Order: sequence, then structure tokens, then C-alpha cells
Amino acid sequence: MNVIVHIDETNKWPTVLSNLSHLYEHWQQSHDDGIIELLVNGEAVTQVRQDADINLTDLYRRGIDVAVCNNSLQQRQILPKQVQAESRILPSGVVELVNKQHQGFAYIKP
Repeated sequence: MNVIVHIDETNKWPTVLSNLSHLYEHWQQSHDDGIIELLVNGEAVTQVRQDADINLTDLYRRGIDVAVCNNSLQQRQILPKQVQAESRILPSGVVELVNKQHQGFAYIKP
């Protein structure tokens, strides 16, 4: 099963990171296979900057795809080079979400 987890509010980071950790651990224990993608847009993009409080290293290490909306970055004057290194910059988070749902990804938004 493939899952896309969506965050667009800064205050949701602790919940989202916890959800991702639990999902990943469950998949490891049950030997499930699939893609986990974290889609970051809206105000939540402020926490994917290199100097932000949120460290995404564990997500990258676990193979979780962190996808960041460039429209949201531009609205907040954040340059792609300021984003944590292994994040994938998307032209539009909304388009990514529609495409992933069309591909059958489960959708989680805490």
C-alpha cells in the first residue's frame, strides 16, 4: 500500500512525525511494502528549512519521500536551496496530491 501524509499547518508537525514513525514501524514489523510520502505545503514549509527546529534526517534515512511545494516556498520567500537537502521540491503540492490520490495512494492529514 502507498500512503501520502499531508501537512500544511506548522502546529501539526509533532503529530505528523509521530504518525510517520508509527506507520514506518508497523510496516517494518509486518513486512508490508509500499511508498510513504510526506507532502509539505502551506505554512508547514517554514519547518523544512535547513535552520528550522524540525530535523527530517530520520525520515530520509527511512526512505520516506519528503515532497515540498514550491508555490508555498515562494509565498514565504524561501529559496529551494534553503530547504533540507534531501527534500524534493514540487511545482505544486495540490497537483501532487491529486496525482497521488489518482494513483491510489491512501491519504492521511492529521
